[in-house]
Amino acid sequence: MKKTFVITAPVLFVIGIGVAFAVRSHGHRSEQMIVDGTIECDEINVSSKVPGRILDLRVDEGMKVTPGELLVTLESKEIDAKVEQTAAAYQSSLSRVSQAETALKFQGLSFSDQLAGAQAQYDARKEEIRQAEENLNQAKANYKTQTDTYNRFHGLYADGVVPKQTEDDYEYKYLAAKAMLGAAESKVEEARHGLKAAAAALQQAKDSSLQVDLRQQEHSAVFQQAAATKGQMNEALALQSETKILSPANGYVSEKISNVGEMVAPGFPMLTVVRANDFKAKVYVDESKFGYLQIGDKIKVIVPALGNQEVWGRLMRVSQAADFATKRATNEQGTFDVRGLQLVIHLDDDSRFRNGMTARVVLDVREK
Repeated sequence: MKKTFVITAPVLFVIGIGVAFAVRSHGHRSEQMIVDGTIECDEINVSSKVPGRILDLRVDEGMKVTPGELLVTLESKEIDAKVEQTAAAYQSSLSRVSQAETALKFQGLSFSDQLAGAQAQYDARKEEIRQAEENLNQAKANYKTQTDTYNRFHGLYADGVVPKQTEDDYEYKYLAAKAMLGAAESKVEEARHGLKAAAAALQQAKDSSLQVDLRQQEHSAVFQQAAATKGQMNEALALQSETKILSPANGYVSEKISNVGEMVAPGFPMLTVVRANDFKAKVYVDESKFGYLQIGDKIKVIVPALGNQEVWGRLMRVSQAADFATKRATNEQGTFDVRGLQLVIHLDDDSRFRNGMTARVVLDVREK
């Protein structure tokens, strides 16, 4: 049969030395000890990334909060003005982008039409040269034939073989072939000049592509400027969103530090929020009696604030605490200094827990 006694001890360094009723069995002593500690939970200081005046404070101490719930609204006219300024600059940059796109599209269409027309004219001039040179070759062949024929009949006429009329006919044909040859040569020369002019127009059309490149560069520049102003606007909007302070966790407000109308600086805490589902009991114990404890061990805890209700938790951390006695270089009396352990016990969730409540941890003493 075990009897349990409750012994209080200072939380920071006094070992929970309880008076227990010992039952001896087979030469070993077994007893149970209750060590006083505290229930603690992570606290979050709620602050702002931007300066401003508190315009609205929607919570008070002890109120429950949920993640993302609006807690505080700050007033910052400077940030609001920055948002308006950057939004106007962004809209202006979008207009310039639209204008640059229109100019680029127009320049591109104009270049395409000009180049297509110049290329068609150049191809037509090349075809004219081909036909003119073909006509010239035919005229040369006809001129040679008519020349040879005229010379032969002119000789026959001189010898009195053919009449004058026959000679005149072949002379006429000769002169006509000669005229056709001259006309064909002039046509070739004219076509060559036309091809030269078409080639110059085609090159000019190709050179106009530089204007398209220039428009492209202008468009790229204004587009990048628009992206930069959009980034500045997003930055201003992000700062503006920081004037809405949201709850970082599920829990309750443990302390209200600031009030409506006060100016707050970046990082200055306005509220303290305690998590509602991460409570731990912390106690300090003698390592000679409780060194056997292992991470994960199930431990019973009595909570006086809840009518001495018994709750359970699991040991989540064992760490070396401050020394509870002065160290000596030698052990002259045959005794040893007492060292302490800090036990951290993660408690099962209970919405009634509050930071700072007393936790009476029930431990089995294992000491021979």
